[in-house]
Amino acid sequence: MNRIYCAIGKMVEITQKIELDISEIIEKSEIIKEFSRHNQMTQHDYDQVVDDALYLKNKMETMTFGQMISIVYDSESLKHDEIVELKALLEKRNYFTHEYFKVTKYGDNPTEDFILEEFEALKDYLKKLKNMYSRLELIKASQLERLNYLKNKSNIN
Repeated sequence: MNRIYCAIGKMVEITQKIELDISEIIEKSEIIKEFSRHNQMTQHDYDQVVDDALYLKNKMETMTFGQMISIVYDSESLKHDEIVELKALLEKRNYFTHEYFKVTKYGDNPTEDFILEEFEALKDYLKKLKNMYSRLELIKASQLERLNYLKNKSNIN
């Protein structure tokens, strides 16, 4: 049973990292979009855009995962397939955190085979979460490179 508890704890940890990445991706995406709307962005314009993007990021950090996915969808910061995958991961996360122990009957003495089967299902989900987290980290790094390029091009500190 401890393996299952640890796997669910790890799932929650990775999901929170994904949520943080999403808010950071949205923040950078908003700034990058503003660069595309201006022929030449001034330092003042940039500072205002950064403040607005930071406000949105901070607001997102108080949202549910589902609300964050809606913002991602509206912002078009991720590809449609990635958003669909995020929604599927959210549904599974919600199941494991809100329903799993209500639905799964462990009884007083669950068999080792039953526990292993459940643990394997959780491991599969964890693998998908880790994969999504890795991809979001790459997107975040790419955005940072793009943002630095745009700032240098516009002589912004």
